Amino acid sequence: MRYSFLFLLGWCAQAQVLTLNDALAMAAKDNRAVQSSALDVAKAGEVTEQTRSARLPQFNTYILGGEALTPIDFTIPRGALGVYQATGPIPAQNSTISTPQNFNGLIYLSAAQPLTQLKKIGLAVRESRLGEESARESLRQKKQDTAQQVKQAYYQIVETQAQIASAKEALKYLTELAALTERNLAEQTVLKSDSLNVKAKLSQQRYQLLVLEDALASQKEALNRLLGRDLSAEFSVEEQPVPSPEELDLVAARKAALEQRTEIRQSRLQTEKTELEIRRERAEYLPDLSLQLSYISLPNISFAPKNIVSAGFLLQWQPFDWGQKRHKTEELKDTARQAVLTAADAAQQVTLDVNSKFRKLAETRALLEVQDAARETEREKLRVILNQYKEKAALLADALQQQASLAQADSQYQQLLAGFWSAKAAFDRAVGRD
Repeated sequence: MRYSFLFLLGWCAQAQVLTLNDALAMAAKDNRAVQSSALDVAKAGEVTEQTRSARLPQFNTYILGGEALTPIDFTIPRGALGVYQATGPIPAQNSTISTPQNFNGLIYLSAAQPLTQLKKIGLAVRESRLGEESARESLRQKKQDTAQQVKQAYYQIVETQAQIASAKEALKYLTELAALTERNLAEQTVLKSDSLNVKAKLSQQRYQLLVLEDALASQKEALNRLLGRDLSAEFSVEEQPVPSPEELDLVAARKAALEQRTEIRQSRLQTEKTELEIRRERAEYLPDLSLQLSYISLPNISFAPKNIVSAGFLLQWQPFDWGQKRHKTEELKDTARQAVLTAADAAQQVTLDVNSKFRKLAETRALLEVQDAARETEREKLRVILNQYKEKAALLADALQQQASLAQADSQYQQLLAGFWSAKAAFDRAVGRD
């Protein structure tokens, strides 16, 4: 009894229903491509912190150690340090100084606090933050692309499950028809070929059902990969209700697309980035002035000072660059004008995309309603003919023909339904929904 209960729990866990919202949430969290884009956002944040650290004092250390391969000898000429009446020339005669060939070194330490560079660094930090925003927009785009892929895969599974249900219903019809034909054959009211024909149709239907079940297994594995989980995870999906025309507002969709599409946001960020680049290039006219503290040590050199400490200012400036900064600024201004044009064109492209996807969705919905009515008509005809065949008021050929007509109508309906959901996913992507 205990094992039966555990088996029942395991079967329920395997047959859990995966809703579309749950699938989208899992993909946004566990999809590997989305996770990779999230790491790009983290990397962009580290770049911003790295740029911000340039505002703090910069420390440098240089240590040179070694031994001279040849002697370092030099001579101070007589009187090189001056000639005085009281002492005469200093030195009184040529003096040779020799440095022994032993290990010696040079130590140089410095600490510099940027001053005028703070403005440039601040602009660089703002530009780096725009890079973070751009990475976030790329992440949003990746999530939207992944969401569309998940919806497409989910709707394919819904379609295949519906096809399997239709195939099982057709199998039920053919099984019942085969049983009736066997009884009629026993009564010698139908031919042996009729019975064999029905059996062949039944075998073909079973094969089609097997093909659909295999396709369903492959589609589930593909969806599991998008969700970032084990490929063998078992689940079933929900049949999706077709949204009513009132639920889809073209005007609202256009407005949402202009606010949510990553192309629009990326073009705006590019415009802001170009404006900051212009300001940074203009800031290059300012000299780099830093407050600097330096320390120099010359160990093992007897005639030189052991420690030298200095504090002051370090100025770096290129007053003449032959127009390089001016030409660079003009180039960036042209780039800014291009960014504005690109943003305006992107807005129109997004609007055109939304309009096109909306019209396609409306056309597919209208055709789906027509085919649904035709399918129901064929199903009712089959029910009537099957009843007539039971009463021997219709021929077997008529029943088989009507069953084929229903199968064709049902197949066309499933194809149109798949096309509708594909158009719905494309419309959601055009609006910029996750």
